[in-house]
Amino acid sequence: MRNKIKHPFKFLFSASLCWGMLAVASAQAVTELQDTNPVQLGSEAVRADQRDMFLQAERLIERRQFTQAREKMLQLSDYPLLPYLEVALLEQNFSLANEPVVLEFFNEFTGTPAERQLRTAWLQYLVRRNDGERFLRDYRWQNSTHLQCFYLREKYRALQREIRDGASDGILEPFWNEVSDQWRHGRSLPSACDPVFAAWANAGQRTDQIVWERILLALNERQQGLARYLTRFMDDETRYLADLMRRVHATPNTIRRFQEFPGKDEREREIVLYGLNRIRWTNHNTLVEVWEHFRDRYAFTPAERGQMESDIAVTLALRGDPRAKQWFEGIDPADMSDTARQWYLAAHLNTRNFQAIARFTDRLPPDVASRAQWQYWAARAKAELGHIDRALELMEQAAQQRNYYGFLASARLTLMPSLQHEEPEFHPEALHVLAQQPAAQRAYELRQLSRFMDARREWNHLRSGLTEEERVLPAILASEWGWYDQAIFAFAQSGTLNDVHRRFPLAFSELLTENAQRASIDPAWVFAITRRESSFQVDAVSPAGARGLMQIMPGTAEYLQRGAPGPNPRVNIQNQLFNPEDNVRLGTTYLAELLRRTDDNWLLATAAYNAGIHRMQEWLPEESVAADMWVEMIPFQETRDYVKAVLAYQQIYAMLLGKDVNVLAPMIRMQINGGRRG
Repeated sequence: MRNKIKHPFKFLFSASLCWGMLAVASAQAVTELQDTNPVQLGSEAVRADQRDMFLQAERLIERRQFTQAREKMLQLSDYPLLPYLEVALLEQNFSLANEPVVLEFFNEFTGTPAERQLRTAWLQYLVRRNDGERFLRDYRWQNSTHLQCFYLREKYRALQREIRDGASDGILEPFWNEVSDQWRHGRSLPSACDPVFAAWANAGQRTDQIVWERILLALNERQQGLARYLTRFMDDETRYLADLMRRVHATPNTIRRFQEFPGKDEREREIVLYGLNRIRWTNHNTLVEVWEHFRDRYAFTPAERGQMESDIAVTLALRGDPRAKQWFEGIDPADMSDTARQWYLAAHLNTRNFQAIARFTDRLPPDVASRAQWQYWAARAKAELGHIDRALELMEQAAQQRNYYGFLASARLTLMPSLQHEEPEFHPEALHVLAQQPAAQRAYELRQLSRFMDARREWNHLRSGLTEEERVLPAILASEWGWYDQAIFAFAQSGTLNDVHRRFPLAFSELLTENAQRASIDPAWVFAITRRESSFQVDAVSPAGARGLMQIMPGTAEYLQRGAPGPNPRVNIQNQLFNPEDNVRLGTTYLAELLRRTDDNWLLATAAYNAGIHRMQEWLPEESVAADMWVEMIPFQETRDYVKAVLAYQQIYAMLLGKDVNVLAPMIRMQINGGRRG
């Protein structure tokens, strides 16, 4: 089939684009920027026709009308997505007669998403044929455990043939390592692996330690039945470890039965740590009791000891237990995790102990003390203690940084924040070359067809072949194409953080602004929420099921729809949330409602948008507390980080929208208390 179709891409994408020196003055880059549209000027109408023809060819292949499909494909010889049609056609016509065509495709498109898709389908075809020789020849690592097991089985057979032909048994040693890696899995594996696993075990490779490791993996995957089955493979004298671990997993309080820990095996230490982490959030008193019992009975590493004592301090602080401070004081600030430092701060803010905060910030390592958060709170503490000159010095240092604390410091100093925007340095010709790469062209076309997942796969393939110096280029190119989410992600991954205009695009500007005005809320706030929620990715889906630009939960959407005036036709809410117009309308309506329910306190409404109004209300203190202190004491890290990010983004967007205003200024005198309940 392929030899009858003229194919547009005869040259593979080079792993390193040799574009010479990339760094040039940013001003020159702006003035000399060449056309980065993958569709040549004047050919957009032709490309639109090709998209329609591509979709027609796809439908013909699905209906197995192959002759008509090939006729369409002949007219698409220069269309970037032709490889996807070839894959679809080949998948429905696998045969040994077409093997040369399949292998040619593998060779020409090595590493591309289309090649991986075709290879997986081809391997499955070979499994059905039980064709081990071809399978081994064409196998590359696969996600499918079934294909992995078939590979191991066929490789073992091939090695056995070599041994029968006179090769040394030593050729099995690297193979046994592969089998060990496969066996060390948290879930049951396909029966295709059984013959190889049996040979591996007979060769003495199934050691007590490997069995133990797999039991731990199974319990982490909540596969109690598998863990129970694996226990039989432990040695007689160590089987008690597996039984004990399974009981601790099922009933964490088992860890309080100290007599069941005889100290015969060092792996009891792992069971103790596992059990402590299991009870950490359910019984903090037991956590302290058990750790104090076992702390000196096992040889915990310094890292394990430090982590556990930090975890205990954080847990006690989160529970409001006064013992938290005692545990924190036993840990050197230099050895604390960022989470432990955060909760040390929160614990002392809760009691207004600015003396302790000042001492703590003075003891931080220089690289930590120079962060805006600790400069800000060192300044706040010293101001409370009357050390005004030093407080001003630290606050001015914090105000130089473009983040929540920098903007908050600027508000305290009544200064306008600085965005510190810098254009990245790049060569315009390099950007033009990148835009013409086959993977870039395919990504562009897939995005035009709203096949966002496939477009991202092609984009990631494109980026994987770039050097460190070149990684800013796809960020700039994505921005030029209006592919805002990929631009944002690529800038973050490249470490190029000062291109504020591209990192904080005014995406969907008319849609967001009009809906903000309709809902009588600040457009900069809507931009900030959307930027934080989805990075402007219209098909974003969170692990919890929130969808679209403003990450609306289907239940929230249904609630808002019921309260909307006029008829409410039955629609598929989940799909509706991927429509930008519907999503933003619902999101801004919800923000306006949260504002109403929080007495127009946009700080509380921001927290409620992330955590829910009722949970946010649980965090409101009985006695008034300064707004900046309340933010630090939000018990959920996700919401705490979310609020800080949204407020910082809102400041940036306010300035990008032309407003000379310090968004965080209202926080300076704002007090939060339990009287604000919606």
